[in-house]
Amino acid sequence: MKKIFLGILMVFMFITACNGKEVSNKENAPGVTKDTVKIGAWLPLTGPAAVYGNTQRAGIEAYFEMLNSKGGVKNRKIEFKIEDGGRDPQQTVAAAKKLIGRDNVFAIVNSFGTANTEATFSYVLDEQNVPVLNVFGGLLSWWEPARSNLYGVMVPYEDQTFALGRWAAKEGAKNILVVHNDPAVYVAEAEMVPPGAKTVDPNVEVNLMPVKLGTTDYTPIALNAVNSKPDAIVLVQPIDEVVAFAKALERQNVKIPLYTFAANVIQDTLKLGGNAVDGLRGVSWTVPPTHDSPAVEEYREALKKHDPKSIPDFQSLYTWAESKIFAEVLNQVEGDLTRESFIKALENLKDYKTDILPPVTFSAENHMGGTAVQRVIVENGKWKAVGDFIEPTSYWD
Repeated sequence: MKKIFLGILMVFMFITACNGKEVSNKENAPGVTKDTVKIGAWLPLTGPAAVYGNTQRAGIEAYFEMLNSKGGVKNRKIEFKIEDGGRDPQQTVAAAKKLIGRDNVFAIVNSFGTANTEATFSYVLDEQNVPVLNVFGGLLSWWEPARSNLYGVMVPYEDQTFALGRWAAKEGAKNILVVHNDPAVYVAEAEMVPPGAKTVDPNVEVNLMPVKLGTTDYTPIALNAVNSKPDAIVLVQPIDEVVAFAKALERQNVKIPLYTFAANVIQDTLKLGGNAVDGLRGVSWTVPPTHDSPAVEEYREALKKHDPKSIPDFQSLYTWAESKIFAEVLNQVEGDLTRESFIKALENLKDYKTDILPPVTFSAENHMGGTAVQRVIVENGKWKAVGDFIEPTSYWD
């Protein structure tokens, strides 16, 4: 009888230990099974920013469809959940809570927005300890110093506008006007144009012209801009206002070199701006979607298969490349897949080449994996690359 009791006790202890192990694994690797990895994102699928969100979604879905058709990563397929965060902090926090609390995602990958994403940090990064990789948006303060669980490859707008100032001065501009919207984030970006220009010519004159966000009538603003006699204008504004300003200049038969940051380097700028944006200069996070290379050709073929109506665009190419980074990190995880092992692999990613973005490197001290941008210009209705990738704050030629 004693032996029977001991036997039952041992079986009970074994079952308890196994159950405990299952609970432990579940806690350490939410969203992970032997066959799948579940990840999520918030994107603006409705509202004014949907022009970005739906295009970005196409790139993400095309990549993971292609990846899953090849068996996924280490025999795990990627299950991707998207919530509409709009561009609203409250809506985005609600989206984050759905993805983490309801869907139990392993990580947040490819998400959109600066202010709305920052609103999620206390819950996502600090409380839930969920890794966030590849945010479309951001401030320098996110990366200096590195923040736990937050990683990205999007060169901050402040560095981009520094590069735009330098580019304008290198092209001979002596009087640069910066037209920018009035919210603080735009002001901070606009204020980086003068120091960028002065790395080329300490005597260059740079003036800032604030404009209320949401302005639609740019005729008087363009007139004031022309009267200040600039030989270059940097536009720190959303796409609709960049186009409105360019068209207002065109109506006045004035042609002044215009420069803008990466958020406006998209196909819709060409569609909406027409001839008015011919000659527009910009910086991009990626090579153009028309680039002649195997990596970009693979993207175009997968996008066409996923959604034949989708037009190749910088936005979908960008999120395609970001998704490629996530898959590579997943592939480099050693041992059991947990958030800890994923972050360890992420922080050991060195000089990873997507052939779309500049080489990507992360470390424990550096969570901004990409630091270079690609200059582009509109010529005959198409975006064309200018030279190779450059480090925005360095003394590039």
